[in-house]
Amino acid sequence: MSAERRLQNAELKIEKTPVFQFCILRSAFCIFLLPLAAFATVNEPLHMELQTGYRNDNLHWHLQDAGDGGVLYSSEKYKNLQFWDNALDFRMIYRDLVFYVYGDYAAFGRGQLKQRLAYQPYATDQAYLNFSVNGWAADWDTYFGLAVNLTDGRTYKFLVIPLVGYSGNYEVIDRPGSQTWTSSNAVGGTSYQVVSSFPSSLRQSWNGVYLGVGIEFDPVTRMTLNAGYAYHWIHLDFKTEFQEEITLYNPGITSQYIQLNSINSSSGGNLAHSGWAQIDYRIDRAWRVGARATVQYCVTSVLAVTQEQTTTHLVPASATTTTNLEQKLKLRWTPVTAVFTVSRTF
Repeated sequence: MSAERRLQNAELKIEKTPVFQFCILRSAFCIFLLPLAAFATVNEPLHMELQTGYRNDNLHWHLQDAGDGGVLYSSEKYKNLQFWDNALDFRMIYRDLVFYVYGDYAAFGRGQLKQRLAYQPYATDQAYLNFSVNGWAADWDTYFGLAVNLTDGRTYKFLVIPLVGYSGNYEVIDRPGSQTWTSSNAVGGTSYQVVSSFPSSLRQSWNGVYLGVGIEFDPVTRMTLNAGYAYHWIHLDFKTEFQEEITLYNPGITSQYIQLNSINSSSGGNLAHSGWAQIDYRIDRAWRVGARATVQYCVTSVLAVTQEQTTTHLVPASATTTTNLEQKLKLRWTPVTAVFTVSRTF
């Protein structure tokens, strides 16, 4: 056997030894960690921020019969729910670890509701009604992140912050008063009248974990910038009631009854996206003022829900009945905020 062949065999034996394989893995691990080791440790003291400004919510949900091709039963669109938004947050970075806590309250909500009663058994047309609504909302958020300084040794600072967090949103919408729809497109009569109202508030709660990334740029001037994006896995609790008083004429009153519909749904597996951008002006070493904008888009999967329908028969008078209807529910909710900020570093 030639000397070259003996050398190749010896090299193969060495490559198969545990010691050699361990050395290869250790070298690969060190090469992987080398870029991270080059970044300096980031430390920032406790930072407190007050926010106040404007919030605009849009909520749309619709209900339809279960099964493929189920017809639309009803829908509600809440447009331009406008709030006075106030928030407080705290943040600190200790040896690259980022800690963040946020709380928010949105008050004096005002907006419009467009209700659609579609494909009802007493009519051949669809009723469209408009309501003025009011409400309030409360949100909270907390995350843990890792700050990576990509500009170590330079006069400016650029941070990338992968993060994991948990957030919650709770909203209450009141729908006072009633609206009336009258039409000649009646089933079993010459005309009908619907008086629509809402016996209780709509309540929704979105909460769940998320993964995201934030970026911060400090050019070592008086201006600083930060922005970010997060992807959420959401659990939804949704509760609402809506009521119609239906009267059929032919030409006098032939039938009159009240239908109270209740939906109480709790479901996981829903998704949301959120993003934010902020610019700050540094007054001195401790104080800053700025502006911040956030947007969040939440959407459910198609939810199987039970619609509890209680019917009170007035003309002709008879016993009250309760029916459970198997339905499909879909929601979309989009809150957008634009606020001014005042912050202090301790």
